[in-house]
Amino acid sequence: MNRQGVAVLARIAVAFGVTIAAFWALIDPWRNVEASTVSGLFRSLGAQGASQSFGNQILVVPNHATPFLATISPSCSALAALLAFATIAVFVVRTEPSRRLMAFGAAAVLILVCNFMRISLSVYVGIQTNAQGLTVFHDWIGTAFGILYVLGGFTLFLWVLLPSNRTLLKESGR
Repeated sequence: MNRQGVAVLARIAVAFGVTIAAFWALIDPWRNVEASTVSGLFRSLGAQGASQSFGNQILVVPNHATPFLATISPSCSALAALLAFATIAVFVVRTEPSRRLMAFGAAAVLILVCNFMRISLSVYVGIQTNAQGLTVFHDWIGTAFGILYVLGGFTLFLWVLLPSNRTLLKESGR
């Protein structure tokens, strides 16, 4: 392996390390913010069925069932995806910083909006049904939606980051 290959592997290792360390340092306060944002959204819409949060939990008051606390677990949070895109933009990709920041920003906005939608939809299903309904929706539809919006964020990240075909053709002299 040559020097350039070692440098690339080192940047990837640093990106992994920073992502993992930042995740463990930030996950609890981040989940609290996610829960309070979702409950604030319900409160602003006048929906009392999920208008209160307690740390990383949202009080869900179903229409015809017993109230329960819905917990935003670390795997339900958008933090891991956001940190992954941030560290890729900082440590792995080698292009202008403004382009990397724009690519990260575009992916981050998509991921945040979609994750808040996913959590809100899961809570809404819990309001309409019960804790079991929330869990089933979250486990199946929520997981599929989560995979799709991370892939969408990655596609958007690359679309903003990579040069257009016109730019490549100009640079190659065609």
